[in-house]
Amino acid sequence: MSGITLTASQRQTLLSLSQVSELFGQTQNRLNSGKKVNSVTDDAVAFFRSASLLDRSSDITNRKSVVDQNIQALNATLTATSAVDGLLKQLKGVLQNAQGALVNQRVAATAQFKDIAKQLAQLVKDASFQGLNILTSSASTLTTQFSERTAATFTISGYNLTSTLTGSSRSLFTTATPVFNSSGTLIFSALVTDGTTNNAAGFSQLDTQLANATFAATISQAIFRNTSNAIDNAISQLRGISSALGSNVAILKARSSFSLNYSNVLQTASDKLTLADLNTEAANSQALQLRQQLGVSSLTTAGTQNQSILSLLR
Repeated sequence: MSGITLTASQRQTLLSLSQVSELFGQTQNRLNSGKKVNSVTDDAVAFFRSASLLDRSSDITNRKSVVDQNIQALNATLTATSAVDGLLKQLKGVLQNAQGALVNQRVAATAQFKDIAKQLAQLVKDASFQGLNILTSSASTLTTQFSERTAATFTISGYNLTSTLTGSSRSLFTTATPVFNSSGTLIFSALVTDGTTNNAAGFSQLDTQLANATFAATISQAIFRNTSNAIDNAISQLRGISSALGSNVAILKARSSFSLNYSNVLQTASDKLTLADLNTEAANSQALQLRQQLGVSSLTTAGTQNQSILSLLR
């Protein structure tokens, strides 16, 4: 107030108290939030650099979740290929048992062979993960974007294990003649053949002991041998596919691990720009409290001196 006159010492003390109060409030805010930069007004450069690092970290983390989902998609696919491998080995076992069995046993083996083949096709169709099946179409792709850079992309091409194409390198059976029909069902006579024009409709036609055999002993043996080789090749082909998928899983896991570590590095860098040293801020708080008390005491002392002068005047 203009009507009140304070000494220079008192005005300086009040100014100091005002500054101490402002610093004390700032210190308390840092202690409460744990940050030394809470807004752009605290430190514009540090604030925006920290925000940029956090945005980058968030982007990497969001993309990591997609990477992890694609890893699970490949794991689901590998589970399917493992099951298909088991069914192929069952086909091989039925074929071997049929080779030395009686006619009625071969009839039963034919039905068993066809049932296993049917389940093989159905299993492949069921190997879908979130609507994507990379075992039923060579045109399907599983694409992973690791960052905002367009080059940071990893694309896995699909396979068609039940392809109707001839000699397809991305199919289960790479024979010159299609083994599956358009519905995905395995064609018995297309697989059980000597590779030429001799195709068996059932194992009972391949009897080398009975007179009613459809095919002669040499042809029957050739059919068994060719069919066995075709199944072995399919198993080998499937192992190659599984190996490629497993390698892709390893790549995605490496990128997922990198994304996690990189995101943590970015967050740490951001924290170093904005986080407060709580030990320092706590010490500052105590020092400021002491300065406030000293300031108040100084004003009290000045007031006491004025009262002493008033007493002398009286």
